[in-house]
Amino acid sequence: MGIKSYKNLIKDRNLHSLHIVLTSFLGELANLGVLNQGTTNVIGSKIGKKIGRCISDLEYKIPNNDIELIMFLIDFLQICDDTIIRKDKNAIIIGIKIDKCKYCPKQIGEAEIPGSACPIPSLITSLLSYLKNKNYRIKYWNGTNQLLKKENGYCWFVIQCS
Repeated sequence: MGIKSYKNLIKDRNLHSLHIVLTSFLGELANLGVLNQGTTNVIGSKIGKKIGRCISDLEYKIPNNDIELIMFLIDFLQICDDTIIRKDKNAIIIGIKIDKCKYCPKQIGEAEIPGSACPIPSLITSLLSYLKNKNYRIKYWNGTNQLLKKENGYCWFVIQCS
C-alpha cells in the first residue's frame, strides 16, 4: 500500500508521534505473521485493563452513562476525531471514521494482511468492563466471526453488555 506523505497523513488525521509508533509496531508484527485480529483482541483486552487502572489511579471523573464513557475513552486515548456512537437495546454500536482513525495498523502502520487487526474494540470493551465492573463483550456481526464492518466510510463494531 505505502504511505505517500507522512506530512499529509499526520495533518489529515491529527496524529501525534506515538500514533505512528503504535501503528507501525502493530504493522510490523502483522507483517511478521504474529498479529491478526485474534491476537490484537487478546493484547487489547490486557492493555485495556492497565489503562483502566491508570484512569482510576488518576481519579478521573468517570461518566456513568455508557455512551458518555465511550466518548470519554475515545478522547482520552486519542483514537479518532470523528465517531458515531448509538445504543440499540443491550448493544452499543460504534463507528470510527476510516480516514480519521489514529490507530489503524493497516492505513498508518502499513500492515499488509488480509482482514483486520484493529485494537479499538478490545480496548474499549476491556476498559468498559474494568471501569464499570460489569461484563462487556465484543459482539460479532450477524452471528459471524466478523468483528469489524466497513460501511459508509466507517469501521463499525458492536459491544454488548451482558
